[in-house]
Amino acid sequence: MLGSIFRKSTGFILLIVILCSAGGLLVTQLPIQLYPQTRRPRVRAFIFHTGISAIDFSNDYAQDIESQLLSIDGVDIVEVEYENDRSDFTLTFDWKVDSEKAKSDVESKMNSIMDMLPPEYGDSYFVHFFSGENAGYLVMGVTSESSSPEEIYRALKTAVQPRLSRVEDVESIEMFKVEELKAEVVLRQMDMLANGLTIDMIEEALMGGYRPESVGKLEDGNTTYSVRFLRGVESVYDIGSIVVARKGNVSIELQDVADIKIKYALPERAFVMDGARGIRLTATPIDGGNVRQMSSDVQAVLEEAKIDGILPGDTIFHFYLDPAEYINRSIRNVVQAALIGAALAMIVVLLSLGEMRNTLLIGITLPVTLILSFILMYFFKVSLNLISLGGLALAVGMVIDPAIVIMENIHRFRLEESPVKNLGHLKELIIRAVRQVRSPVIASILTSVLVFLPILFTAPLANAILGDQAKTVIFALLISMIVALTLIPLLASLVYKRKTGRAGAKAGVPPRGLPRLSVPVMGFLVNLYKTMLRGLIRRKWAIVGFMLFSFGLLAFSIIRILPLIPREIISPPSSDRLVMYFRSPSINDPDRIVQEVIPDIEARIKDQVGQYVEGTYADVYGRFNRYFINLTSTEHAEEVLGELQKIFVNDNVWYYNVMMWDPAQLPLPRTMDLQISVQGDEPVEIITLLERIRDLVNETEIYSRVFTDPPTNLSDEIAMRSRVEVIDGFGEFSERSLIKMVRKILSGTASIEFEQDQTTVEVAAVYPESRIQGRENLENFLIPYNQSTIPLKHFFDFQEVTGISGFASENGEMIYRLYARMAPGTPAARRSEFEQRIRDEIDAKITVPAGYSMVFDNPQEEMEQAIRSLFIALAGSVVLVYLLLAFQFNSLIIPLVILVTVPLGFIGVVFSLFLFKSSLSLNSMLGTIMLAGIVVNNAIIMIDFYLKIGPNYNRKIDALVETAGIRFTPIVITMLTTVFGMLPIAIGLGEGSNIIQPLGIAVSGGLLISTLFTLFMVPSILSLFNVKIKKP
Repeated sequence: MLGSIFRKSTGFILLIVILCSAGGLLVTQLPIQLYPQTRRPRVRAFIFHTGISAIDFSNDYAQDIESQLLSIDGVDIVEVEYENDRSDFTLTFDWKVDSEKAKSDVESKMNSIMDMLPPEYGDSYFVHFFSGENAGYLVMGVTSESSSPEEIYRALKTAVQPRLSRVEDVESIEMFKVEELKAEVVLRQMDMLANGLTIDMIEEALMGGYRPESVGKLEDGNTTYSVRFLRGVESVYDIGSIVVARKGNVSIELQDVADIKIKYALPERAFVMDGARGIRLTATPIDGGNVRQMSSDVQAVLEEAKIDGILPGDTIFHFYLDPAEYINRSIRNVVQAALIGAALAMIVVLLSLGEMRNTLLIGITLPVTLILSFILMYFFKVSLNLISLGGLALAVGMVIDPAIVIMENIHRFRLEESPVKNLGHLKELIIRAVRQVRSPVIASILTSVLVFLPILFTAPLANAILGDQAKTVIFALLISMIVALTLIPLLASLVYKRKTGRAGAKAGVPPRGLPRLSVPVMGFLVNLYKTMLRGLIRRKWAIVGFMLFSFGLLAFSIIRILPLIPREIISPPSSDRLVMYFRSPSINDPDRIVQEVIPDIEARIKDQVGQYVEGTYADVYGRFNRYFINLTSTEHAEEVLGELQKIFVNDNVWYYNVMMWDPAQLPLPRTMDLQISVQGDEPVEIITLLERIRDLVNETEIYSRVFTDPPTNLSDEIAMRSRVEVIDGFGEFSERSLIKMVRKILSGTASIEFEQDQTTVEVAAVYPESRIQGRENLENFLIPYNQSTIPLKHFFDFQEVTGISGFASENGEMIYRLYARMAPGTPAARRSEFEQRIRDEIDAKITVPAGYSMVFDNPQEEMEQAIRSLFIALAGSVVLVYLLLAFQFNSLIIPLVILVTVPLGFIGVVFSLFLFKSSLSLNSMLGTIMLAGIVVNNAIIMIDFYLKIGPNYNRKIDALVETAGIRFTPIVITMLTTVFGMLPIAIGLGEGSNIIQPLGIAVSGGLLISTLFTLFMVPSILSLFNVKIKKP
């Protein structure tokens, strides 16, 4: 084949150029994300049932609603939280379900469910993708010196928001204004009674008093008119003139029985940026959407609005949270780490081989391989993300390995047969050199591919996180093998043809240039290695001692060191953001918080750490407020966090919680460290038992956060029982009509909406709080009847009782659970220890009543399944590699000798992770799997060469030493290029690269140690056993 390529060199090079051009074009078509989709599609839905308790709503509708939701195709888990006034439904779908289809199916089913519920619920529901704070959303402020915030908001709302909603990857666009128009309608009870009005009548008047009524059609020649009766009012400012009743010829208007205020006020949710109130725009992406593209498209729409004159020319967009910034920065740093690694690898090659032409030929493998990999990424639908690019960065040191082996062998042949007589001799020499190492090169690449291939069949979570990385590594390895066996020899024949017929390096002629340094150094290392190896394998007791030491060290690292390494799914990236949650039980007025509290926080932060702060913004929501701090870099993040935690200390007025905030954190399933389920017949008894368990767990102070689902706080309730015989005596009333009236007395009328100044103003009539606070006020609340009044207690008996504030269910079954999480930094190995301590405490101090049970669940099941599947993948890789080697060497023994080197790599992995304070994560597990393939490759090359030249030696020891000496240089070079190629990742160079840092540490440390063991272990084993090869 190589001879054909030499004969058709022009056409082959043209083919490579065309393919590289296609790769360069297709890379621009790949979607760019921060991460691949690492969570199953989750959709959240709410049903609002104001005035309806959790237990009542659950008893009446839970079974029907949950059965409907469970019937959706692809749903795995339906979790429900029933609370007073609202119910929360979270649906988790199978990994294979498309996110958009999942949301569409839930919306369709919710429409059916709402049709099933009574009319008073109306359209009071909401559906959206489930996402936490790290959903990748865009947050920005909008300001202009020439226009007021109100004018900017109107322009954004009316002309810009429709354009933004059409952006492909946007799920929702939210805009928060500086102030909003509010309408307050407070009913005066005495005036209501004087006119014989109930709140039902007010609601009926409001609902009909502002809507036009269709009368019919009128034709006039060729024109058809729609006739409408315009009654009531059309402006929110005129709602006081809505007629609510008539007494004879006198109309009673709303303003006659209510106090009405129409005013601009601070919105319920305010946005403060750098100390000043502003307009906030938030864009939330669809689940799994192209976040970077969404951010770019949103910014393009806003800039277009400025060009079109919709927004003033001096409008400034302040990007406080831009996912594109994180994506660009993280990807840029990973690419930078890859380039530095490639440069270091090339320097190693140059210093080792001592010839620039060899180095450049090997270096060509890198860009060609990476560019051609983009073609496969495009057709296999792999996006450009931190994980896939991390795979390419990790492959940098590996993709040049086959080229190193090929070029080192060509280089050796050239030196041995120097001078090369002519071009024909050169080509024939190159073909023989390539043929000699072709089989081990193919076998070594295929073993690495087989090592990564099982990852694509691991548990869904592991596959979602590492699948893209495995694919890119496989693509790069396969392409690098083809390039090394075809393009590199062809280019070598073209580069060296000018030197044919000239004298090369001969015995006695000293090397010139860089070889003056590299040749003596490599020669010294080879001789030192051969001397040490001969001293080892000539004594069997030394071999046995070396093997016992090696495997003893392996056992020590696994038994004693491995449990000390913390575990996590994947390392979070470093962050330059902080968030402070602050709330007060006595101060919840947004206007006061904006005017007084925010400036104080701003001043205190500026005084202490102002030099490290780039910008701030706050989200004020009354009882729940957040203050975000953008730092100039991640370098001082920990220092600033410590200072702010000292400044903002909880007191009797304010509660503060300052923490790191990472908008770029990989979205993963949240896991707990302790989960206890309680079961029984009586919910109140279960809640009481769950509360006792929670208090006991808190007392141990083992866990940093402990909570229950549902909450254990019992709700104080007033139970109303109707006096049927009394109600039957009043023809105008029924039990149902009275209950509806009480509901409106407590929560107000249904809202009506007015469009005013391009904003929606909701209007509802309510009684003043002073009239409906306390049981006595409710019992004595008067309603009109026949020119008189009757208190509610005439129709109902009132009784104070205690009930459950909420319910939780999972797939139709009620659940009562306790969850707990260990403090950050606590080793995962202590999870079992802590759980056992809790078991002992509960057994000693809590007696579970008869008929009730308590079960310790496994909250880490999904993560353990992912890690377990990686171990299975590793085992599967070993089996596949064994089969490949058995075919390659036509032997059952040799593959076992080669695979003995695999566990030795774990020594370096474990000690490296421990010494560098890294974690045992999915990435470090992937590094361990990758290491197995690299270690095997070194052994393959050594044994293959031994089998070929062994018969030329009379003594086995001589054959082993000479073989090891010949292959020492390429093995060491490939090891050093891989280690230095991954060094920038292993040290976490650049923000974002620390996500895959455990992988780099595992491979670099493991490969360095395992190569040292392999260089001595393989010859030692071969010296102890007689390896016979069955010739095919």
